[in-house]
Amino acid sequence: MKRFLIKLSLIIVPFILLLFVLNFAYLNSYYWLEQRDEAKFRNVPENIQLANLGSSHGFYTFIYNDFPEYVTFNFGMKAQHHVFNYYVLKQYLNNFSQNSVVLIPISYFDVTRIMKEYHRRYYTFLDKENLPGWKKTEYILYNYFPLFTVGKAYKRLLIMNKKEIAPDFLSRTREDFVSHSEFLFNWWTAKDSEEKGEEGFQYNIEAVSKIIDLCYEHKIIPVLVTTPQADVLNDLYAQIDFFDTFYRFTDTLKEKYPGLVYLDYSQKPEYSSDYSLFLDATHLNKKGAKKFTAQIVQDLKDAGLLQ
Repeated sequence: MKRFLIKLSLIIVPFILLLFVLNFAYLNSYYWLEQRDEAKFRNVPENIQLANLGSSHGFYTFIYNDFPEYVTFNFGMKAQHHVFNYYVLKQYLNNFSQNSVVLIPISYFDVTRIMKEYHRRYYTFLDKENLPGWKKTEYILYNYFPLFTVGKAYKRLLIMNKKEIAPDFLSRTREDFVSHSEFLFNWWTAKDSEEKGEEGFQYNIEAVSKIIDLCYEHKIIPVLVTTPQADVLNDLYAQIDFFDTFYRFTDTLKEKYPGLVYLDYSQKPEYSSDYSLFLDATHLNKKGAKKFTAQIVQDLKDAGLLQ
């Protein structure tokens, strides 16, 4: 029996050590340190004057590099919706200066849908009280042994030290945008478990209202914004009278909060018909984002919201 245990330990101990070595390598990989959206939260500045929340429409759309005169931050993360926009803002309230501006993107897909939230990634930077369903085991795993939480981890290990090179999206044709618009439209309007109709409408009104209330309570100016969308995507939505519901959503919030500013760029022709500004049918590329951010800053100045 003793001999068997020794042989077993000679197998198990090296295996465990290998797992620890691989996990250490993963923790120090390019993917873990830089490719994840949440890596930026290690450097949230103090005295923020202008920031944005949002899902990918915030993450990709706002680039503040051309405005060093302001303290700015992009809190957007891919697939981050209203509920976690609230918790992220709540986490960093003390990083904002008084009368700062927070842009709250209102996107086509998060008006009547109740979206699944990928909460595990928030273990790396949100406090326990700001993370619904917080579990100690998940906290330990995601912060210290993240390799064990990744599906098909071997693929991450193979690419973990390689930068992903973005393709030349400026070479896309109109047909590419039509195809991607049809894909998005079919996905976002599918009668699946996330589409909740009026129930989803009220759920999202309440979620955005919590963000707005939090802003007002802490002397932060909330501004609703809808980012530019390609005209081919807008044409598909127009066919199902979607915009009646969409603008009922923003009108409901403006009625609830008199004085609330809503900036709608979703169908501005200078963006929607210029495909050289788009990454795909619903996201601006770097060129488009820099142009759009400049317009946002100017429009906020013109409205007297940004000094």
